[in-house]
Amino acid sequence: MKKQRFWNVDLIELFRLWINDMGTFLMTALMFVGLSLPVVIPALIMWYLLSTNWSLSP
Repeated sequence: MKKQRFWNVDLIELFRLWINDMGTFLMTALMFVGLSLPVVIPALIMWYLLSTNWSLSP
């Protein structure tokens, strides 16, 4: 069995695998953002109301 050398690597296949991995990473990041929205939106609203000293009493 011959030893595999670096210059024998199929760069096109390596690039395809890298693109596939980046797609998986971006879909995971998008899913994380989508699932965190129910927590992030109310937190941003509360942060805005607290920063403007908003209160329920007139």
